Amino acid sequence: GRSNKSNHDYYDYHREMHLKRRYGLSVEQYNAMLDAQDNRCAICDYIFGQKKGDIHVDHCHESGHVRGLLCDKCNLALGLVNDDIAILQAAADYLAKDQSNE
Repeated sequence: GRSNKSNHDYYDYHREMHLKRRYGLSVEQYNAMLDAQDNRCAICDYIFGQKKGDIHVDHCHESGHVRGLLCDKCNLALGLVNDDIAILQAAADYLAKDQSNE
């Protein structure tokens, strides 16, 4: 089997290739985004690193533009509504209306 160092190198290489190929990001750019977001989800403030694979690169599926780094739940939520601002606003309005009825 591979040593721990070679496993780490293998992971780093594939992570670097994935970021570059999928999002056009270098590892340095990704790390700068992570630092700028204080290692937290851009939407809900979840602290990254609490479980493996909890950081997702959020991007516009039409233009490919990278918007930020999100946690699993926020990334899934945006995907489920197809990044539709009107649906998200309607959901926020719905929740606000329910809170005003309490």
